[in-house]
Amino acid sequence: MFQKVAFIGLGLIGGSIARAIRQKYPAAWIAAKTASSKTLAYAYDSGIVQETPGNIVALCRDADLIIIATPIELIAAYVKQIYAVAKPGAIIIDTGSTKSQIVGALKKYSAKFIGCHPMFGSEKTGIAHSSADLLQGARIIFTPYKDTPRGKLLAVLQFFKSLGARPCKADAREHDAAVAAVSHTPYFNAVALLQMADNDTKRALAATGFQSCTRVAESDPLWGVEVARSNRREILRHLKKLQREISWLEQLIGRGDYKGLKEYLEFSRQIRRSIYR
Repeated sequence: MFQKVAFIGLGLIGGSIARAIRQKYPAAWIAAKTASSKTLAYAYDSGIVQETPGNIVALCRDADLIIIATPIELIAAYVKQIYAVAKPGAIIIDTGSTKSQIVGALKKYSAKFIGCHPMFGSEKTGIAHSSADLLQGARIIFTPYKDTPRGKLLAVLQFFKSLGARPCKADAREHDAAVAAVSHTPYFNAVALLQMADNDTKRALAATGFQSCTRVAESDPLWGVEVARSNRREILRHLKKLQREISWLEQLIGRGDYKGLKEYLEFSRQIRRSIYR
């Protein structure tokens, strides 16, 4: 579908997408440039990419699809840098986990750029932990502009569907509000929960339940800072909502309202079951 794909950045997310492309389309030409020479060497030696051009111009000039898989604060600058170099029919997407800031900064580049957030990952980082399997059934959210070329949007939607993912469209602001609720706030909650294990006895008794609740706290702290900076308003709003829910639990337990507590717990259990059937 896309004969030539270029990656700027090739960590866990970019590496997983590249592996999925290589697996589904063995004849595809995949090139990459990253800040880490070790990452490039690993990608080349593993057969994930065939080419590692020395500069951005050479990387992007002939690409049909350009995927910017870098930290959030670098994405807009890269789009602006490569926009004129990319051929007219090329599509540029990113993998940033927040969208309003990026999409807002790149309105003038809508002929080629489409905001994208692959909703998959791991608490692990780096290309060595990447896997094509991470795309299977994963949500890939695109945040197009009103004037995004329809053909280009359909092309990336169909492409990621062919890789086993579940692509969809969303408004950038609605996206950021949603991921603040189901991704960013849970991360900060897990970080805070770990402060409960503040002595050796508690840590020795921490079992699989605590492990499950805090798994995402192993994510790269730089990612946590990134999303806090780029989605600050929505994260603060949802942290306050979480505080209200905890306060309500405190009230139910404090006044011995175990009937009300059971109803609250059952309601939450049903919500979870409706999400993860």
